[in-house]
This record gives sequence, structure tokens and C-alpha cells, in this order.
Amino acid sequence: MARGLWPVASVHVVGRPVIWRSLVFDPRVAGKRRGLPDPYPLVCHLADTAVIAGGLWDSYLTASQRRLIAGGWGVDPARARRLVMLAAGMHDVGKTIHCFQRGLEGTAGLLADLRYPAPTGWMHEEWIPHQVASHWALPQILTGLGWPPVERPWKSVAHQVAQILGGHHGVFGEALSPAAMADPLKELRGLGGDGWAEQREEHVRAVFGICGSPAAPGRLLPAGAAVVVTGLVVLADWLASNTGQVRGRLAAWNGDLAAHVVRIRQRAPWVLAHAQLAAPAWKPAATFTDLFPDITKPYPLQADVAQRLGGLVEGSGLVLVTAPTGDGKTETALFAARVLGAAASAGGLAVLLPTMATTDAMWRRVKKFTARAAEVGTPVTLLNSMAWLNEDYDPDRDEIVADDCVSTQAASFLRGPHRGLAAGVAVGTWDQAALAALPVRFNVLRWLGLSGKTLVIDEAHSYDAYGHRLTQRLLEWCGHLGIPVVLVSATLTGRTATDLVGAYRAGAGHKDTQPITSPYPGWVHVCAGTGKVTAHGPLPTIRERDVAVDHHTVRHTHDPAVPAGRAARILTELRPAAAGTGCALVVCNVVADAQATRRLLTEQWGEDGPQVVLLHARLPMWQRIERTNLIEGMVGSKGARPDRPLVVVATQVVEQSLDWDFDLVVSDLAPMSLLLQRAGRCHRHDHPRPAWAPAPRLVVLSPPDGLPAPSWGDVYDTSLLRRTCDALRGLEGPIAIPAAVPGLIAGVYDAAWDPARMDADDARRLAREQAQASAADMVMIPAPDRVKDLYPLTSALDPDLAVTRLGGESKRILPVWPDGDGWTVAFVTADGPAKLPHHPGKDDVRTVVLSTVQVRSTWLTGAGADTHPPAPWQDIPALRDVALVPHDPRTGRWHAPDGRTIRLDPVDGIIRE
Repeated sequence: MARGLWPVASVHVVGRPVIWRSLVFDPRVAGKRRGLPDPYPLVCHLADTAVIAGGLWDSYLTASQRRLIAGGWGVDPARARRLVMLAAGMHDVGKTIHCFQRGLEGTAGLLADLRYPAPTGWMHEEWIPHQVASHWALPQILTGLGWPPVERPWKSVAHQVAQILGGHHGVFGEALSPAAMADPLKELRGLGGDGWAEQREEHVRAVFGICGSPAAPGRLLPAGAAVVVTGLVVLADWLASNTGQVRGRLAAWNGDLAAHVVRIRQRAPWVLAHAQLAAPAWKPAATFTDLFPDITKPYPLQADVAQRLGGLVEGSGLVLVTAPTGDGKTETALFAARVLGAAASAGGLAVLLPTMATTDAMWRRVKKFTARAAEVGTPVTLLNSMAWLNEDYDPDRDEIVADDCVSTQAASFLRGPHRGLAAGVAVGTWDQAALAALPVRFNVLRWLGLSGKTLVIDEAHSYDAYGHRLTQRLLEWCGHLGIPVVLVSATLTGRTATDLVGAYRAGAGHKDTQPITSPYPGWVHVCAGTGKVTAHGPLPTIRERDVAVDHHTVRHTHDPAVPAGRAARILTELRPAAAGTGCALVVCNVVADAQATRRLLTEQWGEDGPQVVLLHARLPMWQRIERTNLIEGMVGSKGARPDRPLVVVATQVVEQSLDWDFDLVVSDLAPMSLLLQRAGRCHRHDHPRPAWAPAPRLVVLSPPDGLPAPSWGDVYDTSLLRRTCDALRGLEGPIAIPAAVPGLIAGVYDAAWDPARMDADDARRLAREQAQASAADMVMIPAPDRVKDLYPLTSALDPDLAVTRLGGESKRILPVWPDGDGWTVAFVTADGPAKLPHHPGKDDVRTVVLSTVQVRSTWLTGAGADTHPPAPWQDIPALRDVALVPHDPRTGRWHAPDGRTIRLDPVDGIIRE
């Protein structure tokens, strides 16, 4: 026998030997080298990945995911498992090429062997990524091993599996041409013939033996199942590639592949457990109170869903919940998710919200829910760009200590890039799922994570036309994959509900259009299998109340001496609170107005007057967190109402997912849905009220001359502001919550689609929304039923650079000042000035990021080198895009290229003048 080749007569698989034929693979063909004392044989890495994929099938995939894959291939689950193992085991066969092996230390002996010649002209050819080589080589190998030969790639099972494996680095390659499938060496000479081609086949034969030699599947996978299999291959590859574990396997390797497979089979359960990859298991919960023991008397919405939903579900489906703020929608959604998930055999859970500011609080709620309701330890990941700043989200801290609770900590593996949705339970921002509807790198891992979960989307109405289209495509794929979904909203329009529900039904195969009338308060169930839509409501509500609305037309000025001005009106409305007790909220449309309003109140009342707290998005992060916690402690659901009058002046950051309660709300004019959200912060809980606020009241301030006010810019659409203003003028009394909400919402939003009632600003709004929707259509992945070639589903686009909201481009700035030596080295933190670290450690990175402020990226257009961070920061993802804003010590300002100035005020945050 030729030197270097190893014969293997049999390979153990699932506890029994499988005779394939005498295998002759060369262990000098390396699969791994970095961080290892010697090259790790490729055949070992392929075996590791195949066996771990089998373990993932057994303990990580949910029953719904296994059905999806087996049904997609048209095979029984046992055969589907072997095919998944086979695919995972073949993923790196493309490393059997000259250009890859020559890039590894320790392969000189292999390359000197005449059986492995370098391709002619290899020095002048481009490097071939090994995943590309796998894609190109496998169709011919698989057909040679008995898989059906088909010339057209989109009809070839062999080609689809090859394309799946070509995507294991996050990007699918283009479908091969018939000529490339028939003769890949002719089209891609770098693959190499002779010994290279022989070894590729021998390595594939070895994997076949390990996996029980599964026959080819009867049909191609549907798009969704193909994406999920790809995600599983990626996950198995990453688990098999842990350098420390590979080092141990290499030390035990003695050339006996069968013994190696036995060892990795024994080790695989530990590998998966260490990575916290297991399908969640939940305690039985027959009633709402079983799931939420603290709620002894469920609200009407909660009781109705608990009573009726179980009799409707027939597998996967969608539930749409619409109700006023404070009606217990979150608990309703979690209960519905449990019912839907159990019916669909999808045990995981993902809860997504519109803003990063609201995810931390929801993460804590879901974490406690999971600790109480899960049967076994279940990691709960926090998915937003700043999750690592949350001190409670620490792999070394697990606050769940009660005897009847389980661990919810998420360790290091699930915190890695692209992996957060792989956890059993995840809480994050909406874009974490919406990115799956864009062709970003590794979006297959997002779909793998989502496909085993019930997806809860809170505040489903909160997105612009671009984001709305992304949500539609997301839901279309959810319907296709059989992912249960719960949508939650306080102010969802009928047209938006029809769009979202229709997208889910279309993905599930029901193309007929059904207008959706969502009762308010109430809920709608959609059966994925039959497409049937069932509505329940309107339901009684404990939140039924009349909200008095005082609508004032005022000059938009901050001068209290102007008698019909905004400042004078605010002072008048707040005078009772200033003279006594109580809590009031003033909501401004833009940060500059909020800052000016805060200054107005403190100047008028002095230090002995009411406590005034300013909250907006242009505060340093530490300051925003500190003030949010301060307000939560006074007006939150468990807060202690202050003895001293409190006035919170804020922007839109208070509109959603914050359970705060005020005696009075004063607001600038905003679109109707947002005004109703703001009104929901008034008399939210049962508290003793001051004499001046016996009933909920919303004061709305509108500018007299044209909309919007000049200082508001384009923050809100003119059409929506005008229609809202008209609706307020037409009120004949208080707004009856919830009865009047659907009519008010429809009159402002849906009526604009009626040509007979359309004004010029309506037409501009619709044109803008259509343009945004068209922009989304241009960048989204195709609808699942239009996918033949997997190539359009991914690209090299980094998810961090993808856009899920138009016009939302922002930049984090770090205000800095020069010290005595003339160096820009100090900035303001929660603990006072601190040196600017040029080589920051972990604690320094946290301190720096907490001191940054998020602003519009256009503010820095044309900025010079003085805004560039220190060069070492380029190697730190959290800091590389931070821009320094060096304040002039003489003026206390930074002069921007556009002629404006920026300064950091210790109370007001960033001020732009």
C-alpha cells in the first residue's frame, strides 16, 4: 500500500458497524491547524461534525424542525437524521485542494507527494475558498455514488446539498451551470484532479459509512427547510471546531477512524450541554393561573384567550392581540405562545420589541417567567447591540436561586456572533428577526433559531413602511416554516393587520386575501394549516375609561411671556402640580424642545419647586440609564410615589413598553396612535390621585401656522399630523377608551387610502410610503415559494451594516476635553472625569461606551481627523466606530463642519446650536 494511505474496513455508527467498502483516505490531508501542535486530519473533522450534527438532531432540534426537514425530503425521521449527518460531515470536503493545503503549516509532506500535483498555473490563479470547492465538487461525487444524475441544478438533490454546504460560511454560492456540474475540473481547475479528486471521493465515502450510507432523498428541500439544514451544518461545524476540544481529539488520534467516531459519539452530549444547546421543556400549565401564579384573577383579555385558544389550535398558527395599554398584553402573549408552541411542537420562545431601550426590562420579565415555567435550565439571551453593557447579563451571575426555579444564564457560546437566537429563549430588538428577511451573512442561523420557537412581536404597529414590508416578509417565511407567531399592539390599524396576517397566511400556502377586522380589545387566531381566521371581541376591559382631551392651539415658543404661547400653556397646566403634589409627564417631539422645556420649568420654579427629570436619547448612556431607573422607582408599577411633585420632561422614549403612571400628560401634537400611547401613561394604575387630577386628562399642544412646527423637522408626517389635528377638533367629549380607539385610528391612517378623501399631503405620504416599501422590496430575500436557487438568500453583507429602518442612521459620539498638557484625554462619566484610554481593557471599554451619546450621523459629515478614535480602538468592535467630539476649552463647544456647534451639558445632554 502506498505510504500515507490508511485502509478502514468498517466504521461504527449508532452502535453498530456499517460495512461500506475498503476506504483509503490520506490522514495527511489536514482539516484544522491553527492553535494545534500538528495538523488535524480532515477525515476526523468531518467525522466530528457529522456526529455532532446527529446530536443536535436528537437533543437540540424541536419536533417541528425535525418534521420540517424529514417532510421536506420526503423521508422518515431516521433517514432524515442520517442525511443531516451526511451533509454536515461533507461540509469541508473542499479542503482537499492544493491551495488550501499549501496554506497550512505541516502539510509539506503531502504537497511533496507526486499524487497531489499543483494545478497548472496555480501561482497565477485566485485562491479558491474551501466552501466554494465543496459546492463545486460534491454534485459529481454524489452522482458517482448513486444519487440521481440531473443536469439542471434547481432540480438536482445532489446540487442542492452541495449548495447548502457551500453556504456553511454564511453565504450561498451561485447555482452551478450544467457544464460545471458535469465536469467541475474543466470549469474550476484549482480543484485539482489525480489524488485530490480521489481523496475528495474517499473522504465522502468515509462520511457515508459513518452516517449509515443513507440513500438520496426523494425530493429537494423547500427553501425554508434548506435554510434550516444549512444553519444546523454551520452550528455543528462551529461546535466541532473548538480548538481546545480538537487538541484533545488530536492527542487521542491513532489512525483508527472507527475508534475516533466512538470517542466523539461519547463526547458529543457534553459538547452540546456545554454550549447550552437543548430544546426547552416546560412545566404543564393548563390554566392562566398555572402559568402566572401571581395573577389570581386574570383580566378579561387574558381569561378569554386562556379559555378559547386551546380549542382553536391545530398545529402552528398566528395570534394577533390588540388592546389598550395596561390590559395585560404581555402575559396574554406569553400564554398564547405556550399554547401555540405546544401545538406546533416548537418549544423555544423569542420576544422582540421595537427599541433597545425597552428590551432590558422585558428581558428581566421573560427571564423570571422562564425560571418559573421551564422544567430544566434554559438560557435566556438578551439581543441588542448594547446587551454586553447590562451588568445583570453576566455569564458569571445567575440570580435565579429559588428552589423551584431553573437557571436562565446564557454562557459564552450563545453570546458569540450570530448565535443569540440559537438559545432556548431570546429577548431582543425587532431587527434581530427582521435581519433574517435581508440577505445578510449567516442569516441561516437566525432562521435555525426562529424555526424552533414561537415568535412574539410586541408593538407590531411601530415601524415605518420599509420596516413594515420587512415584517411582512419575515411573517411570510414564518408561515412557510410553520413558526407560531404572536403579534401584540395597542393601536394597530385594520390595513396593517390585514397586511401582517395576510403575509403569514400566504407563507403558509393560503393566497386568498381576507380583510382582517381586529376587534378592540380582542384577539384573532389564524390556523396555518387551514388558513381559517377566527376573531374574538370586543372584550370587556378593566382599562375602560374616559380620557379628557384639551386641545390647544399655541405659538411654538419657549418664552413664558407670550400669552398664547406653548411655554405659558405648559406652566398653566402644571401649576396645580407645582403648588401641591402629583406626577406629570410632558412629552416633546424633539430633543431641543425637551431641553428648552426643562430649562423653562426649573427657571420658573427654582430649587424648591417640583422635581424635574429630563429623559431623551441624546444623554450619555449612563445618564439615560440612571434617570430611567430613577423614574421607574417613582412612577413604575412597583414604584413609591414621591411626596414632592414630579414632572418628567421626555421625548418619544416614553411611548412604548414602559409601565409608568402619571396624573397628567401634556404632549405636543403627534400622530393619533402615538397620542393614544402617550395618553396610556395617564392614570394607568389604581393610585390615590391629587385633587387637581380626579380623572385622566391629556393636553395636546398644536402650532397655529402650518404643520409641522419648524423645530420638529420631518420627525412626523404632515398628513398624519393634519388628520390627527382634525380628529381632535372634531371631538365632542372625552375619548372613550377602548371603544373610540379603532375609529380614531382608522380616521387618521386608513382613510388616507380613500381617493375621495385624499388631500395633497396624503398623496405625498402615500408616495413616500410606497417608495419605502419599494426600497424594501429591492433588498429583501425572495418570498419562500419563489426560491429555487439559494444564492439570493444571503450575501457578504455584515448584519451590523444592514439597514432595517430608513433614515435611522446614527453615530455614537464621545465628548472629550483637553487636559493640562493639551491632549484630548478626559470625558465625563458617572464618576466624573476619566482619562481617555488609548489601549482600553474590558472595564475601560464599558466606561467609554456608557459615556457615548447617539446622534444623527449627518452631524459629523465632513468631520476631520480630530474626531478619529485612537488607532488601537479599530480592533475593538464596540469602539471602532465611536467619533470623538473634542470640546474647545474656551467655548466649551465643538464646531461641526456645517457651522453648528455641539456641547455636552451636564443636565440637558448633547445640545446642538
